[in-house]
Amino acid sequence: MSEGILITGVPGFIGSRLALRLRGRGRPLFLLCEPRFVEETRALARRLGELDATVVCGDITEPGLGLAKDDAERIRAEVGEVYHLAAVYDLAVPEDFARRVNVVGTRNVLDFLSGFGEGRVRHNYVSTCYVAGAREGMIFENELDRGQSFKNHYEATKFAAEVLVERSKASIETRIFRPAIVVGDSKTGETAKFDGPYPTFGAVMMGWLVVTPGPGRARPNIVPVDYIIDCLATIPERPDTAGKTFQLADPNPLTARELVELVAERLGAPRPRLRLPEAFFRPLFRVRKLVELSGITEEAFPYFNHYQVFDTTNTRSALSGTGVECPPLPAYLNQILRYYRERAELPWRFDSPP
Repeated sequence: MSEGILITGVPGFIGSRLALRLRGRGRPLFLLCEPRFVEETRALARRLGELDATVVCGDITEPGLGLAKDDAERIRAEVGEVYHLAAVYDLAVPEDFARRVNVVGTRNVLDFLSGFGEGRVRHNYVSTCYVAGAREGMIFENELDRGQSFKNHYEATKFAAEVLVERSKASIETRIFRPAIVVGDSKTGETAKFDGPYPTFGAVMMGWLVVTPGPGRARPNIVPVDYIIDCLATIPERPDTAGKTFQLADPNPLTARELVELVAERLGAPRPRLRLPEAFFRPLFRVRKLVELSGITEEAFPYFNHYQVFDTTNTRSALSGTGVECPPLPAYLNQILRYYRERAELPWRFDSPP
């Protein structure tokens, strides 16, 4: 098996950090990017050391990944491992676009890998815990299709893509990674964008979050990006991991209500005083100012009371003895909030910033 590693999804935040993590292994890296991101990706390659990193332009939505013939031939000759991270990560994404990138793009990657020949490449595919869709309760790593419905096109298309990857295991050595909700670095708070739970954090910072929908019984599963990178870099090197699925999730997540109250406590901000039934809350999304005040977008709303717990047995077993563990959110929340406050330029209303 060749030594090179191909990474899709650069110069995205996770893809770029993964490349920086893998550079110390002495294996050549191939960074697949769209033409519009070529300059940013070349800058990343310079950080990696240009002798060790090659930028290749392509498009996963095109057959053959849109690669030039010479690039495709070189990759097949020199690459033995692929990390497929490229995807649309957006709860509000339109169906056509999500399907083109997440499903067609993944099918094209699998078709490309099938041309390597048996046993010549291994595939590390990044999915999401939320392929579980509208299921409730415990979600096990070896479960995928349970006839579930989905809350949005992001979930539905990532599920469809994972089905394709699961089928490919018969001919391609594969590991499937399902991250939960990824936030910034647990040590520095650094992140590339403020989505997911960040608007809710901002509403608490501003003292706006005075009403929550329902009891907040969900357990939003938040994990720092450095933990995700540790898992992606470490697990493929561990024995007996081929063919398995790994949920990269916090084994002890807070409830949504506990999370909001903890954020308020760390910020010295007022805690929510009122709860509205979900049926009363939904019409409020028509009023933009109320959405801003709540910090909960219409796309994120279903997650506030949707109870899911993600099993991490495979992940914890693969990481045993490596020193890699998912840190509890309270241990790094201050770093996340501090970075967000400083970069988002929100007015500060309280006396005890983290």
